Amino acid sequence: MDSQSPLDYSRDRSLEREPISDLSDVSRPAAEATPLSREAHILELRNQATRAVFNPRQRANPGGSMPPVERATAPKPHERSQDIARTERRKQRNLEQANEVGLQLRPEERKLLVEVGKFRVIAVADLARFLYNGEDGRLKRDLAYLRQNKLVDIHVLHARRDGRAEDARRFDAVTLTKAARKLVEQSGELPGEQSVYAGLVKPREAEHDSQIYRAYLKELSKIEREGGRNPRVKLDFELKANVQRAVYQARKANLDREISDVKSEVAQQLNLSVINNKIVVPDARIEYDLPGGGSGQVDIEVATSAYRHSHLAGKARAGFRMYVPNGDIGRLGAAVQDDHDIMSEILDF
Repeated sequence: MDSQSPLDYSRDRSLEREPISDLSDVSRPAAEATPLSREAHILELRNQATRAVFNPRQRANPGGSMPPVERATAPKPHERSQDIARTERRKQRNLEQANEVGLQLRPEERKLLVEVGKFRVIAVADLARFLYNGEDGRLKRDLAYLRQNKLVDIHVLHARRDGRAEDARRFDAVTLTKAARKLVEQSGELPGEQSVYAGLVKPREAEHDSQIYRAYLKELSKIEREGGRNPRVKLDFELKANVQRAVYQARKANLDREISDVKSEVAQQLNLSVINNKIVVPDARIEYDLPGGGSGQVDIEVATSAYRHSHLAGKARAGFRMYVPNGDIGRLGAAVQDDHDIMSEILDF
């Protein structure tokens, strides 16, 4: 069998089967037959009605409602439903005003970026529980959108084991990218003097750092019940930097001063305490405005079973509001549990 191109099926092949002179006799009655030139005969063939030919690449077209080529490229029902769903989601997102980088972010997404930026790292489970009211599916869709647009990073981290024999537990945590940090800083949704953090600095301490958010929410509910407003958060990163800067400036101004005097002065300026000749810094400080004017503050500390008794005692003497995760209360050690002064100050979450 001769090989043929697909285009050959749409061509009239009668010219190849019989000579042109014989076809001219068929096209006219015998009595009126007159010789035609080659050009005249070709012109006459072109003016004839198009003959239906078989094309194996075309599908049958029952009903004639759509041309075969269009029917072959028409989307399937499930594809059309997916396209409609995507279009509806885009319409809903486009209702939001575009920000500096041209993205439409819903209120929950903007709130997520602000909260994660204030605390550097937050567990996905805590975001679902406190920010999305337990709607895990909606949070996952928003995180996928933010991650696709390079605004957040999601880390799979190992929880602390503290020498225990059980299998290592993993959890997911969220941090901002540098682009997201810049976006949050320019959003106008932050209170004054509120720092924003990006990236994961210490993965081994990420579980402890992510739990600060839960302790903050506990204290925030109390502050709001008492009329406090406009809360600001300062993490230990910022507080330690302030301490070091103040100590350096004080010593530079008078090199002959005793370091203990310098620490006492700096601690008083920053409203901190000196314990065992060390300025004690909390995990986070919440500053807020009082109803009648002025400002208040609460220092919070998240203690774990890895804390030593002396460490906890120093934090308690400094007046920090201490919180302990439920799973760590029974593992603080016999020495701490027997110290009722410390245990009475510990709150769980």
